Amino acid sequence: MAIDTITLRSPFISENLAHCIENQSIRRQGWSMESGEVLYSLTTAKLQGSYDARISVKIERMQKGFENNKPYNKPCQPFITLECSVHKAMVGHNVYGGTEDFKASVRWLIDLVSELLNLEMPRAEDWEVRRIDVAEVFELPSKEAIFEWFNGLQIDTVSNSHNVHRYGTHGVHVNKTATCLKFYHKGTEFKKHDAKRISRFLSYNTQVLQDKADKILRVEVELKSRKLKQDFGFYPMVDDISQDYLRKAYNEQIKGFLKETGNNKDLVRTISNVQDRLWQMYGKKRSISLFSTWYQMATLGEAFVKKSLKPSTFYEHVRLLKKAGCSWHNAKPNSNRSMPESFTPIRDNKYRLDKEIQVITQKLSKYRFSYNSINDEESII
Repeated sequence: MAIDTITLRSPFISENLAHCIENQSIRRQGWSMESGEVLYSLTTAKLQGSYDARISVKIERMQKGFENNKPYNKPCQPFITLECSVHKAMVGHNVYGGTEDFKASVRWLIDLVSELLNLEMPRAEDWEVRRIDVAEVFELPSKEAIFEWFNGLQIDTVSNSHNVHRYGTHGVHVNKTATCLKFYHKGTEFKKHDAKRISRFLSYNTQVLQDKADKILRVEVELKSRKLKQDFGFYPMVDDISQDYLRKAYNEQIKGFLKETGNNKDLVRTISNVQDRLWQMYGKKRSISLFSTWYQMATLGEAFVKKSLKPSTFYEHVRLLKKAGCSWHNAKPNSNRSMPESFTPIRDNKYRLDKEIQVITQKLSKYRFSYNSINDEESII
């Protein structure tokens, strides 16, 4: 898991600090040719999207919220909205090797912005969390395997709970009220948004990163402010966010959308393997009706089957198919495929890349000591 884009809101600050930030140049950039790192790019503008590599530092004086079920927008003391991809802020790209250490990342980021602006920012622990993007990257045998995975997804384009947008054979965007899911081929996205930008700064050939990205499927779960408030009952502070919370949030969102089992060793999707699995688990009579439902979803899609079956039957069959580890995505009549049959984009899948790159470990080392040492002492006791 890697922390990507985050949005933080500071406590109220003085007008003096607000003016000092506003009087800074709108954009600053820095890089290290020696280490090959794009160190930072500051802006006072809102980020254009999750692909934006800049650090947004905005002063705001209007407070939004709801009162008596009505939205309001009223003047308040100044505060800072800080938004960026912490992964890109650390190394200039987010192809692989990010950190899942949210607290250390925020502490590092606040110190970085303080140093760049030459101003003392509020302590990291005093900031509210308004958005977190949690990402996982999976390295498959080839980019063709990734395109095959996208082509084989049997999902509704529109349902009652979310809108689904497909981007050719390289991306799917799922927009919900409290979360947003993004599945995309990293190679395509890297070439479009990052390759030219970092080629001006990096001291090595960016083709190395491009080759790596071409085999990577990236999956992001955006936890919006509404989701965070639902889960915690309030807008959480930085110290309220645990790694366990983020891991569970990712898996729950992905499993809920794809409806695939979490046990990748048991996942089957070919006709012969699905038939065998259903027979073994449910016997001859029940397996026939379940196989019929599976086959229709694999060939015609969930939307068609959902309309043709009684709701109780549909949801019961989906539950039993999930329990048996039978996926209707990327189902083929034989095993001739470039995409591994056992692949599904969840945390315990063997194709997941989970190593934090060394430069990030070095940057975060001093920000981990305080709370890691406390946790170690508690575990000893």
